[in-house]
Amino acid sequence: MLKKCLFILSFMWVANLAQAADSYEASTNVLTIPQVKVGDTLYSDVQINVGTIVSIGADITADTYDTYNAANNQLSIPVVNVGSATYYNVVITAGTILKVGNSCTIGSTCSKVGTPEIKGVLPGDSRISVMFNFMGGKIANQLSNSKFVPTSTYTAVCTSSNGGSAGSSRTSTEFSADLANLTNPLVVSGLTNGKTYTCTVTASAASAVAATSTSSVSAIPNAGSVDASGVLSSTVNTAHTAAYPNYSAYCNYTNQSATGLPMPPSITHYSTAGSLTSGTSQSTISCTSTERTVTGNALPDHRSSEFFTNGLTGYASSPYFSGNPNSVGAKSVSKTVPLTGTISSLYNKGANGYDTDACYNWTSAAEPSTSNNNKWTTGGKVWSSGALRCTWIAYFSYLNNSIKVEAGTAETYTSSGKTYNVSAKNLYQDVGLDPSNSHNQPTMSSGSTQKYGYYHLHGMPEGQIARLGKGNNTMTLIGFAVDGFPIYARYGYTNPNSIAGGVTVMKSNYRIRTASELTAAGYSTRPSASIAPYGSFEQDWVFDATSSASSKGHLDACNGRYGVTPESPSAAVYHYFITDSYPFVPRCVFGTPASWANDGSAN
Repeated sequence: MLKKCLFILSFMWVANLAQAADSYEASTNVLTIPQVKVGDTLYSDVQINVGTIVSIGADITADTYDTYNAANNQLSIPVVNVGSATYYNVVITAGTILKVGNSCTIGSTCSKVGTPEIKGVLPGDSRISVMFNFMGGKIANQLSNSKFVPTSTYTAVCTSSNGGSAGSSRTSTEFSADLANLTNPLVVSGLTNGKTYTCTVTASAASAVAATSTSSVSAIPNAGSVDASGVLSSTVNTAHTAAYPNYSAYCNYTNQSATGLPMPPSITHYSTAGSLTSGTSQSTISCTSTERTVTGNALPDHRSSEFFTNGLTGYASSPYFSGNPNSVGAKSVSKTVPLTGTISSLYNKGANGYDTDACYNWTSAAEPSTSNNNKWTTGGKVWSSGALRCTWIAYFSYLNNSIKVEAGTAETYTSSGKTYNVSAKNLYQDVGLDPSNSHNQPTMSSGSTQKYGYYHLHGMPEGQIARLGKGNNTMTLIGFAVDGFPIYARYGYTNPNSIAGGVTVMKSNYRIRTASELTAAGYSTRPSASIAPYGSFEQDWVFDATSSASSKGHLDACNGRYGVTPESPSAAVYHYFITDSYPFVPRCVFGTPASWANDGSAN
């Protein structure tokens, strides 16, 4: 029986692998199948008893539905979940049919999803970031062809041509069901460094024919720094780590020529004077006794999107990515933050190193309001019991490479007087992010006739991380926040009080609100979840570090915590993280921010 054969194998933990995965209940010998193809017919919501196991494979596949061969009574299953174990490419013989849902003919009556197109891949340490265009709910909802439905799930799969282990965005260490890696770009981790990969992206939805992109260009993940040509070295960049052992070392820092770093690539861009030219990223960090200043030109120090000069012709210097109609433009940057951050007096770091309360006291499904003094907002400042607890910010940082970090987007949905802010990483509206979760502004200034703008970040800075080349076993310092505290990418120490336990992927404590919570908070007018999946809007999320529904993350409401760091290995310090899950980049700070955090001078 399937129960016996599958459970004698070693377990592999993967939480809620994919919407289209089969599930097997060993106690009843029932296999639940979301979709199965029989000839030219697609059946949904099928349940059968299992006969015998023919084979169990190992490679991850992009297929989203089962295939049944009536000639030999064999069912080919791409993915099946058995408790906490997940298996791939399983072939069984079918037993008794218990249930059959809807059916349609693939060539005529079945609903369809739009076919994604990969726009770029960016290799890193044991991972590839995959950027693609997609037919979001906002677009699909307006299609006259009723057979097209919005995609509910996108999955990236990377396979190797020379022996590397395959991977899926749904098996990545960053993946957390309903929280992370459900958006664009997707991260595929767990790959083999030094091996060659191509990737595909598959779109799927319930009772619809799935669609898979063509394969990407090849990419080679590697545990080292990336040079100006975009090629990763084979070794971790230990020289850079050794040269900057503490935060004070970042008071005399020149990014383009920093010890151990390759020169950044040349980028075709518009100058501050508005002329098309080429050049490299420039950024420096200097300090006084009280302040730290980042100065630069806002050009990325890594391969970025293939931005277009006129909407038609792409830059030859950036062959990997495309999708944003606006060219990158240089901008003079000079931003000052406190040299040493000062945490709010109301901050309670708690036993796990972070404050489990929100910036306000979230005590019910209702949105906190001025009436109960749980949340009083004025000028971006959030107060609790009459004292400043944290500050909500528009602009979180200019990183060490002078790239701006911006949490919010300009895209919104308005209904019945309620405005919903589109998250930069979502499945509702494609905002044209590249594999480094960045894009350009539409124009440098109002009235400009040239389509160029400054490059800025909305999520994990994969390109910057790859260039720094510290690998998966080290926390990577990428900059300093608007309140002066340091910022790290993805990894933090497993034990916040010791470096001995190694690192783990940091997860936020934000979760998606339930439908009833959204209604109670006054957000019942959002689009249907079939058009805008929950998580598409900032209003869909709530910080919750205490309830049973918590994501059980590691961080406070501003994505920070107290703990040791590579630059402070023996004394816990407060620091922030950019994460793979919402909020991706912090929307607030617990320290005292510089004045540009909420004003136009940040632009």
